[in-house]
Amino acid sequence: MLGRLLALVAGASLAVGASQAPAFTDQYVQNLTGRVDELRPLVEEFDAKIGEYGYTRASAMAECQIATGLLDALCSTYETTVARYELLSAHLAQLSAANIWMKPVVLAQTYQKDIAESVYSVYQPAVPATPVGLTYAGGGFFGGWLVLTLIFGILGGLVGGGRRYA
Repeated sequence: MLGRLLALVAGASLAVGASQAPAFTDQYVQNLTGRVDELRPLVEEFDAKIGEYGYTRASAMAECQIATGLLDALCSTYETTVARYELLSAHLAQLSAANIWMKPVVLAQTYQKDIAESVYSVYQPAVPATPVGLTYAGGGFFGGWLVLTLIFGILGGLVGGGRRYA
């Protein structure tokens, strides 16, 4: 009986947590989009400036590798900015390519820690009112319930002498 109650509580807890995945993912994508949009003009300006001197981004970055002095300091900033822009743009493309059901899964596999922390710091959980949120809630409930039911079933079989605990 206790095992069933704990399985029910675990299922309910995971239902609430999992139901937040779609909304959190949407806010994460909004934050990520803002960061990409913020970096884009800087990178485009950099590309335009180096293009005026006959460089491509790759050739300019290769020359930055051997730069010294002031040029090295300037290159360091541009290299960091371009690398971050390329990383975040690729990450945004990955999330954008995922369908609505898989976005939270893709995010869980590929998230950027600083962005996730930024979103989490202002995230307010809410009751899911979308089919995706309700589906994630159902999956979370079933997963939590199933795991604890199996654990208590195994423990009951090992130490219970055939009595059922789950």
